[in-house]
Amino acid sequence: MKLSNFLIPLVAIAPTVLASRRISRGPDVSLQLRINSPATDYPAYDDSRIQHFHDKVLLARMKEYFISFVAGNFTGMYDLQADDFHITDIPLAIVRADRNQWLGANSGFSSLMTDVKVQAISIDGGSGPCEFGIMENVVWFTLAVDPPEEAKPGLPPGIKKGDTAGMIMLSTIWWNEEGKVKRELEYGKLLWPGFDIDAFKTW
Repeated sequence: MKLSNFLIPLVAIAPTVLASRRISRGPDVSLQLRINSPATDYPAYDDSRIQHFHDKVLLARMKEYFISFVAGNFTGMYDLQADDFHITDIPLAIVRADRNQWLGANSGFSSLMTDVKVQAISIDGGSGPCEFGIMENVVWFTLAVDPPEEAKPGLPPGIKKGDTAGMIMLSTIWWNEEGKVKRELEYGKLLWPGFDIDAFKTW
């Protein structure tokens, strides 16, 4: 399926869902998180399992990026990305989308969801220029609307509005010289019966 064919139905329903969520998405609402901000300030992003990691800048960057995601602040995520940003997102069957394509895809697909939460499991890597951070995480979400046919292949069979599901993810993010996201890889699988996050031990 072409990326443009996937995006059209998602982008078409996004304005209605986004309006119902009442989340500001202007460029002035980028979160600008501080390194030592308490985890309790952002309950939808749980990084308690990785707080011991030595690179606090990496932790802060991941937090800012993922809190923008769970808050539905897609223009905030856009502001954190470099001009030459590109992403491959395996669960969405998206390969090497550029910054503007991803803004449409992310806001469209994610607008199907509400009550989004991210639980970090493990992290490694660095925050220096041309380094990357790699994080295991679980994304939980509840469907805000019945999914369009084009979105169903990436969702659990039979899922409908109001149902909750989750996905185990491996997120890899590269930084440029300015500390912006220049490349992102997302690999994931829907959670299976009996999934236990505590079985994923930190190394």
